[in-house]
Amino acid sequence: MGVLDNLVKRFSRKAVLIDKQQLTEHTFHLKIQGDDLKNLPYTPGEHLRVLVGLDKGTSMQDKVRTYSVWQYDPANASMDLAVCTYSTGIGARWVREIALGDMLYFSGPKGKFTVDQSGDYYVFVGDPSALAHLYEINRHLEPSKPVISFIYGDTMSDLFPDLTGEKPFTFYQLSQNPASAVIEKLDAQLNNKSGKGILYVGGDGRLCVALNKHFRNELHWESRQIKTKPFWLPNKTGLE
Repeated sequence: MGVLDNLVKRFSRKAVLIDKQQLTEHTFHLKIQGDDLKNLPYTPGEHLRVLVGLDKGTSMQDKVRTYSVWQYDPANASMDLAVCTYSTGIGARWVREIALGDMLYFSGPKGKFTVDQSGDYYVFVGDPSALAHLYEINRHLEPSKPVISFIYGDTMSDLFPDLTGEKPFTFYQLSQNPASAVIEKLDAQLNNKSGKGILYVGGDGRLCVALNKHFRNELHWESRQIKTKPFWLPNKTGLE
């Protein structure tokens, strides 16, 4: 065990893994609990920075991963996390190896890809890596607000329900970065919409860029109406 690893553990928040479920081939649901999770400041849509691969011979930068908070229960000092990875990297190995009773070290919650109640309607776009994150935001919107959604995966089995068991989003089976298909579908649905829309795009960084450009340049949405979070990019580590 390295000196730096020990130091990082000392100054990190910690919680115990109390439940672990594999939802799909690539996505795990982790439930953690501990005193450090009591009454934390939290806005739905924030994430944790989790230390993975501690005591392994890798750089500290490679040991930090960002995982979505799927649900936070301050009264029970517990938190649900979604971990989605298509790689064979350190994060993928960590989530497969971590066992009930193991300690998890983290910082946060933090982040800017969070719920915004100012919209008259909402648009959610993403892949399995962002699905739990978008569920958490959607669950905290006013129920009366209309929602348009485009959630896609390589297979339908990659797309899992929310913690409530519900599937409030529309699912599509499409390959990575389906920008043209998404834009065509959304443009048709947005054609008759009035009022202020809020767009959330999470997952593939290429799609985040494409939709940000389209909504700004073609639909003339203001920047504060567009919220993007690249969870991953091809051939780039550290975003899983």
